[in-house]
Order: sequence, then C-alpha cells, then structure tokens
Amino acid sequence: MASILLINDDPVQLHLLATWLEQDYFAVSRFVCSEDAWRWLQEGHVPDAIVLDLHMPGISGWRFCELLHSFFGSRQSVPPVLAVSATYTGVDAQDILRDLGASAFLALPAEPQRFRQQVRQLVECPPSPKRSNIWMVSAHKSKIEQIHHIFAERGWQVVEWQKGKQVQVAVNLVPPDIVLIDDPLPDMTSEEFGIWCKGQFPHAMCIVLGQESTVPRLVPQAIHVDAFLPKDCDPLNIISLCEKGRWERALARVEHLLDIRTDDLRESEAQFKELFETFPDVLVIYDHRGVITHVNALGAEQLGYSPHVLIGKTFSLIKPGPSSEESGPPMSTPGRGGLRWQETVLRQKNGSHLPVEMMERMVRFQGQRQTFLIARDLTARKQMEQENVALEHQLRQVQKMEAIGRLASGVAHDMNNILTAIMGHASLFKVRGDAGPLLWTAGDVIEKAVRRGKELTSQLLGYARKGKHHHVTVDTHDVIQEVMKLLGRTIHKLITFRADLSATRPHVVGDPNQLYQILMNLGVNACDAMGESGELFVRTTNEIVTPEHASRVPGLSAGDYVLIQVTDTGTGIPPDIQRHIFEPFFTTKEPGQGTGMGLAMVYGIVKNHRGYIGVTSSLGCGTTMRVYLPTALCETPKTKSIQKAEPSHGTGHILVVDDEKDVAEAAQAILEFLGYQVTVVLQGKKAVTVLQDLTVPVDVVLLDMVMPEMSGPACFTELRAIRPDLKVILCTGYDRNHAVQDLINHGVVGFIQKPYDIDELARICQVVLENDNPVETCATGKTS
Repeated sequence: MASILLINDDPVQLHLLATWLEQDYFAVSRFVCSEDAWRWLQEGHVPDAIVLDLHMPGISGWRFCELLHSFFGSRQSVPPVLAVSATYTGVDAQDILRDLGASAFLALPAEPQRFRQQVRQLVECPPSPKRSNIWMVSAHKSKIEQIHHIFAERGWQVVEWQKGKQVQVAVNLVPPDIVLIDDPLPDMTSEEFGIWCKGQFPHAMCIVLGQESTVPRLVPQAIHVDAFLPKDCDPLNIISLCEKGRWERALARVEHLLDIRTDDLRESEAQFKELFETFPDVLVIYDHRGVITHVNALGAEQLGYSPHVLIGKTFSLIKPGPSSEESGPPMSTPGRGGLRWQETVLRQKNGSHLPVEMMERMVRFQGQRQTFLIARDLTARKQMEQENVALEHQLRQVQKMEAIGRLASGVAHDMNNILTAIMGHASLFKVRGDAGPLLWTAGDVIEKAVRRGKELTSQLLGYARKGKHHHVTVDTHDVIQEVMKLLGRTIHKLITFRADLSATRPHVVGDPNQLYQILMNLGVNACDAMGESGELFVRTTNEIVTPEHASRVPGLSAGDYVLIQVTDTGTGIPPDIQRHIFEPFFTTKEPGQGTGMGLAMVYGIVKNHRGYIGVTSSLGCGTTMRVYLPTALCETPKTKSIQKAEPSHGTGHILVVDDEKDVAEAAQAILEFLGYQVTVVLQGKKAVTVLQDLTVPVDVVLLDMVMPEMSGPACFTELRAIRPDLKVILCTGYDRNHAVQDLINHGVVGFIQKPYDIDELARICQVVLENDNPVETCATGKTS
C-alpha cells in the first residue's frame, strides 16, 4: 500500500483530502503543522508522495520544497510533490514550484476525481526531476571544458555558445536558469550581452567570469549581472553559487507573488468593507452565543443605532421574540442554494417594529463559525402592496359600475320599448273623437304613469352614460349660481350657502341640463345630510392631472379639468357605505323618500362627459364630492333657441322599421290616425327590399336604432345608398348619445326618443316633411 504525506493547516481541508485519498487505499499520514511533518521525515519515514499546502504558518510550502531537496538530494531521490493552494494560482506559481522541485500543482477547490487522479499519477509514474539549464558563452572552449564537465555530472543541461550574436539569432530557445559569460566576448561586451539576456529572460541568473582587474567595473549591483567570479576560481564554487542563486531567485519570486497577493487581498478587503458598510440592507453577524460581532453602518442606521453601539450586544436587542404581530406561520420564499427568505420584524431603537424579509446562513468569520443575517426593509413594499390593494378595489368598483351601467342601459331600453306601445295607444284613447269621458280619463291616467316610468328610465340611461343630448360650451359658474339660487329658496333657512368660484377657465363642453342635474343632485343630497342647519360650500378651481396622478386613480385620465367641490357639514358617510353610493337603487333613506338613482345618474352623466367623480368623507366631519370635468378650449357658451311645434295631421308614405312588433303597431296606429300611409317591417333587410321596390314610394323612414341581424346604423347606410335624398327619423329607447349624433352628422334628419306620445310623433313627422334641413328633436318633443 502506497503511503502519502499530507500537510495542510486547515483541519477541514485536511480531513476532506485525506478522505479522498483513503478511498484509493492510500496510507495517509496527515499533519496540520508543517514543522511536525518535517520532524516525521527526519525520523526516517519516506512517503511515496507528498501533498502539501503552500500557504501555511511556520514552514511554508515553498520553503518545505527547498528543504526536501537539501535533505534528500545528497543521498536519494526526492519523493514526488503535489502542491495545492487556494491562495496561489496561475502559470507563475506553477513555474516557481517546478524550480523549487515540486512535481505538480493543483488549485483548490478541485473536483475529487481530478485530485485523486493527480496523486495516483505521481505514485504510479513519478516524473523525472527537472534538469536545470545553463548557457556557457565563451570563445575559449578549452578554458570552460572542466566547468562543463562538472555541471553535466550534476545533472545540469549545458548549452555552449561561442559568440553573443550567435545566441541572439537562434530560435526555439529553451529559457536558461543560469547564463555563464566568459568575459570578454569576441563580438560584443559582456555588459551588452547581459543586458540582452535580462531583457529576454528576466528570471535567469547571469554570472560573469573575468580577470581580477575588472572586479571594480563589474559590480554585482550592475543591471546586467547577478554575480562576478574570477576566471581561476574553483568550479565547485560556481556550482554552489548557481545552486544557491537558483533557489534564492525562486524564493524571491515567491515573495513577489506573496506581495502581489497581499496587495490584492488588502484591496479586496477594502472593497468588501466598503460594499458591506454601504449595503442598503441590514447586515448582521453574530456568534453562537447570540452576541453581535459586526453590523453594517447603513443597516444600523435603519434600526436607529450606530454600529459600535450594537457590536457586543445580544442579537435579541434587535430581534424580538414571537408576539401577536408574528402569530401564525411565517411567510417564506425559497432562495438560491436552498436558503429561504422569511418575513418577520426587527426592533428599532425607538421601540417600533421594522417589517423585513430576512435570511440567515452560517459563515466563517474571525476564525470561527458565525451566523450571517441579511434583512431587507419591507416598509416601502408593504405600503405599495396596500396601495395596490386599494387600487384593485377601486378598479373592481369601476368595473362593477360599468357592468351595472350596461345592465341598466339594457333594462331602460327594453322598458322604453314597452312604454312606447302603451303610450301610443293611450294617446289614441284621448284623441279619438268617439272616445267617451271614461276612455279619455283612462288614457290620461295611463299616459301619466308612462311618463313617470319614462323619468325612471331616463335616470337609468343617465347612470348608464347613454344620454348626452347636447354638445355645447357651458359656463359651470352660471350653472352653479342658478342651482344655489334655487336651493336657497327651497331649502331650510338655517342652511347657509357659500361659493368660491376661483376657476379662471370655468367652461366645459356638455349638456347644460345634465350639468344642472349633477349640481342639483349633489346640492340636495348635501342638504339632506345636514338636516335643518349647516353650511353648503361650493368651490371651483382649474386642475392639471398629471399621468403619474392619473395612474393612481382608476377612471381619472390625465389632462386639464374644472374641479367642482361640493362640501357639506353633515354627519359624513361611513366607509362601508361609500363603496356603494354610486350604485343604482342604493339608498339609505326611508322607503318612499328616495329612489337611489340620484348619485347613480350623477355618476353616469359625469362619465359621459369624460369626467371623474370622487368622494371624501369622515363620520362627524362632513362630506366633499369632487367632480372633474374636462376644460373646454372655447370659452364662449353656445346656446340654441327652443321653439314649440304644434301637432297636426299630414300626408305621405312613412316606412316604420322596428323589430318590436308592439312598438311598430303602436307607431302605425298613431301615424294612420294622423292621415299618413304606413308600411311596417320588423327587420332592416326587409326595409331595404321595400325601398328597392320603385312601385312603393317612401317619403320618410322611422328607423329603430337597435335591431338584430341588421342594426339601425347599417340599415341607414343601405337605405341612403339606394335613395341619397331619403329622409330618416331615428327612433331609440336610449337617450341621444354619441352614436345618435354620429348618424345625424351623416344625414339623419330627425331624432325621437321612446316612449313618445301622439303629439311628439306628429310634430317630428310634420317638421321633417316640411323642411329639407336636418331637424334635431329631443326626448320631450321640442324641436329647433
């Protein structure tokens, strides 16, 4: 069984390397101290191979190699040496080790298989010792023949040259360890040749053989020569000088490498210290007793301490034990290398708790195993998570309101279709000449009930943002003053009204009636909240909403706004109620005192005007409603004159297109009673077919907006393709919105909203037939 001498001052590495070697059945003699290993060799033990660490206290690995050759060189071959090191690496280290007699070099950490393979190779096939190379440059071969012979006997590889230039022009030269120059040379001075050698082979040792008279000139400190010997000196002295010089130069290179390594370590330590101290997280190192041995400056600052205050204190000073704040299992996330991040808290100097994400691992620090802790401040992340939760809630609220709005829109549309059929026939009851008092009264009662239902569907459409009738420039200050005058005359006298109309650009684009509804609803709600006394304060300003601000408020877009704030001194709105105040039919009033549609309609109107409405309220501190409306570019309000058209009978052929049979039949009954010829179709495609039949002249088309298969807008396009001059009246259960306005811009000459009575339908048909220009008709039957 082959024996291995293993020397390493690190017990962990020593045990690991020995274990690997013992797997190959080597007999391992292990030493932590190199002095003990040297004494073991002096006792007569000769291993088959030696594995030693380079960086050790006492006798270093470099020095151990030198001692091996001094100890074994005179009587037997030196055992092969594998030098290992986690400190020294690179080609320079390998070259120096070969000069010192090491057989191989391996940088740690290394793979077990590679380490075991190198040791096996050293034992099974020991490498031949490296032959030192000496150049002898002399024009007198006979004079150096004895020196050549002595070096060859000692195992040196000797190369002779007669001239300096002969060396300079040679190729594929093996670098020399020693250059012996016989002064003078025939073609150049020894100084010139020495300078060239030093430039080409800086690690080679140059020795000059000269006459005694040249000693003062060729001093050892000269840059081209390392030593000067007289020509008649004993050749054994030359051998001794060369052996000594080779070792000294190798060790000098070791010292140089050590200096470089020390400088690198100092620089690395300084960089690490700077990185450690300025790292933005809390970094703490504490020992097995829980005593803090190091903490970074920024980390200590986050906890409210100076680093020197914490060092020496127990870790429990900043890490509280389990408490109610940490009840339940901690949240952990896997980290690299199997480490885990755990959410916990650290105690600050002022006693407050700092939420952190913490990870711990064992490290070697100051010569012992200690615990290294990293704690990352989660305050900003926790705050962001809370903001995200709030934004998600607001977004869900917006989406819910949108869904309710779509539902409300559909319900209102279908209700208006139903009410249209009822209203049409009820109107006929009242206008027929043969109708008795009872029939007229029944029709009037039905008509009034339908109008109340129409008001409710109008509110639903307002909430659903389907009812922006007019598109004009409105001065919000005029609307506010008008609303406050009305409230001042009707509300309890102990409620005071105050306004601060500071907006320099108060104009917005929208429907003045709907803007009036917004402020009237907000004002009435504020007065109801205050009861018999209080103050209603209305303020206007111009606000610029930045993209950053808008990103934090779902539903609010960036831009220039008129901000209207309506503030009361009422009881305030509880937080759980605030989430529902804009929902249709939601009310906190007693039954019969409110429909729950006021704020829902306000919400829909504001959204339809591309605005935003928000609420700020605290119990006992009142409520502020904030309405953002986009500022108008034009500040001159545009008004439209309103005039009433009297209903009358007429003549002509009217094509009624509506997918609801009851609605179509009601329209047919009214129009026929008024004297018109009527054709009814229940599909848009059939209307196109009727118009293509030239035997059926059509004067006006009463076209429903929403139909299956072919919609109202699509049908209108087809009809105008056949008859570009065709007059079309648009009829829909929705309010007048952008889609309606778009069709009017493309040639629709009139609009009537369901449900309508006989007077409204008669009026719009008469005006359309008598005028070639477009006629805009609102839901109440007023024309302009």
